[in-house]
Amino acid sequence: MSYTLSLSCGCVVYVSCHPDTRVAHTRVIEARGAACRDRRHEVGLRLYLWELLPEPIQSAALEWEQPDVWRARMSPTAR
Repeated sequence: MSYTLSLSCGCVVYVSCHPDTRVAHTRVIEARGAACRDRRHEVGLRLYLWELLPEPIQSAALEWEQPDVWRARMSPTAR
C-alpha cells in the first residue's frame, strides 16, 4: 500500500505503508517543487514524519489558574 503527498512547498513525497498495520514506514521525496526553497528536499532523500506536518499557524495559549480556584472547583461541596 502506497500513496503520494504534496507538501506546501510543492514537493511530492512517496509514502509506503505496511499492508497489515497500515503504518507508514518509508517517506521519500519523489519530485522537488519548482518553488521549493528547502535545501533538504532532494529527490530520493527520506523524510521524518514531523517534516510532513504543516507549519503551525498560531501557538496555543496556555491558561493557568490559581491553585485555590482549582481546589474550589474540585471540592465535593462545590458540586
